[in-house]
Amino acid sequence: MTDPVPDPSAYLTALRARVLEREGIPMFLALQGAAPPPADASPEAEGAELADLLGHYRAALVPEAADDAEAALIDVLQVMGAAHLTPHGGDARKEDAR
Repeated sequence: MTDPVPDPSAYLTALRARVLEREGIPMFLALQGAAPPPADASPEAEGAELADLLGHYRAALVPEAADDAEAALIDVLQVMGAAHLTPHGGDARKEDAR
């Protein structure tokens, strides 16, 4: 797993500035990696790493939100998905070249 992005708020702002529908990116949120985990990695260890990242981004982006705040969870999952679960390496500043 990669390290958390240094400034999650700026990263989320950059994600929101992209025109994702022109990039052909499906607009769903899911916690599923694009690459299979190493053969020696247990699902529990990978889940613990994802849970740590989720907690990190939640604290950085929406510390005041209630645990069940849907909008806050969407922000957190958007950053996690782009930064950690995409094959391009999570560059939120990638612009559509068309």
